[in-house]
Amino acid sequence: MTVSDITRPTVFLTGPTSGIGAGMLRHLLAHPSRPHLVLLARNAAALDAALDQARAAGLTAHGVNVDLADLSSVQAALAEVRALIDAGTIAPIDAALLNAGAQFTDRRRTGAQGHELTFTVNVIAQHLLVTGLEPMLAPAGHVVVMGSSTHRGKKASFNLVPDPRWQSPAEMATAQPPADGPTRFAAEREQGGIAYATSKLALVTVAHVWAERLAANGRRLNTYDPGLVAGTGLGKDMPGYMYWVWKNLMPAMSVLPGATTPRTSSRHAVELALGDAHADVHDGYIEIGRLTRAEPVTAEATRQKQLVAWLDEAIAPFTSAASSEGASRTGNAG
Repeated sequence: MTVSDITRPTVFLTGPTSGIGAGMLRHLLAHPSRPHLVLLARNAAALDAALDQARAAGLTAHGVNVDLADLSSVQAALAEVRALIDAGTIAPIDAALLNAGAQFTDRRRTGAQGHELTFTVNVIAQHLLVTGLEPMLAPAGHVVVMGSSTHRGKKASFNLVPDPRWQSPAEMATAQPPADGPTRFAAEREQGGIAYATSKLALVTVAHVWAERLAANGRRLNTYDPGLVAGTGLGKDMPGYMYWVWKNLMPAMSVLPGATTPRTSSRHAVELALGDAHADVHDGYIEIGRLTRAEPVTAEATRQKQLVAWLDEAIAPFTSAASSEGASRTGNAG
């Protein structure tokens, strides 16, 4: 465990209302450590239902609304968690499961700050979360971020998702312009798939830098690859007929190597986060419970340096203000 048997760990979880995140919540509710939970989600009604579920199981749970497509919302959510810690309502965070992510059927949408939406949710918002959470972690705190086999190329995703396309950070964060005429769905979906795979390649790349930063203060960070988990809400942006196939037929692929079910994948993620498995691993890549290796290209120092420099600049307006607000709330609490 990340804490002693006497102390109940504080666990931070994004996206607990559906898919793998809902599975993580179920495993946390049944975990013998009886953790205190901090749950973050966009849908207020679904978040309330998750909190009710946790409290009905006898756990202490706090909910925070957040929209990862808006860095201002992430900033506000971090400030709210900081205020809970400063007030002594919750203890510093022992384990953070940054599960929430997104995939879309095009590359034309943008987040609130104007960056391409997939890159915003899967990379920029995650960078802000890791940066903002670092001072809120317990001395041996552990962060788990969600990788994807799509960072390896389309063969690793059963050819369901195109190969990633590495570009400069600014280019990866730029959406395609609005269409000026009719578009082919297959071409749009291809671009959406490339954006998703590229965002995961970027996340796995910058995760090495996150791990190095956290290690300086004795904390751990690992990347968890859930495998192909068909039937989750990740496909909700698909047209109705495709989503029906994704939800009702594709889960049969769980018997294949590299694929699994939400229940199995979420169990491995919780075991990793709480130190029941791979307790000594840092900056590792854990794939459906197995310690493997990310693609070697993710370790390229030049890529890492360029990406983290761009991300630090992108989140800068939302970190200094968040720190000031947290300090203000600390004074009010005192």
